[in-house]
Amino acid sequence: METQTLTYKTSKLKVITDKKETISTIEKELITQRTLIETYADKEFLNSLAPIKTKKDAPHIIKEMATAAKIAKVGPMAAVAGTLAEFCAKKAIALHNPKTLIVENGGDIYAYTKSKITIGLFSGQNKLKDKLCFHLTDENTPISICSSSSNMGHSLSFGKCDLAVILSKKASIADALATAAANKIKTEKDIKKTLEWLKKKKHFEGAIIIKDKKIGMIGNIPKLTKNQDSNLETKITKL
Repeated sequence: METQTLTYKTSKLKVITDKKETISTIEKELITQRTLIETYADKEFLNSLAPIKTKKDAPHIIKEMATAAKIAKVGPMAAVAGTLAEFCAKKAIALHNPKTLIVENGGDIYAYTKSKITIGLFSGQNKLKDKLCFHLTDENTPISICSSSSNMGHSLSFGKCDLAVILSKKASIADALATAAANKIKTEKDIKKTLEWLKKKKHFEGAIIIKDKKIGMIGNIPKLTKNQDSNLETKITKL
């Protein structure tokens, strides 16, 4: 299995695959899609914390981000990392037909596999921290797994959430909803109503939310098990 980290400007993608040729394809697609975003995006698109309208001739990736923002009621850039991961992965899958391809962009994952893979949950300094994981196979992939936290990473958050993980077939949706969910969590009491809000959203598959001593789950979530990887923290993408 090949593992490589690709960096371009502020993007940092970790790629795990059984086909080495997918890596160069992903790198080219990352540059292509970043260029499209940068060419189109004005200050309003880049800085808005609420959904905005796009032009009819906007690039496909811009429209995907804007649609997700509308569903989650956040700004379009809340969906950028996950959407980039999906676009890059899909390009490589179409061209090279790998058995396994994982593209991670700052905690946002697009996963495709014909064998068993493990996804670990890292919740910072929370007591659950790196104790939980779940497994994916060809039965539940391709899937997007996007995460947001009020305590980790550089992204803006208005909540106090240790970790919000969203699963969706569409990475733009998973990424935007993860941001929105993390924004809503201030105390443990907010978990239940946030999960109820999430399950009504289009393209939503499932969610895991961790706050202090509480963990809430809803939707189509693989069974959580105890993480056996003592080196999980070293595998986290750091921006």
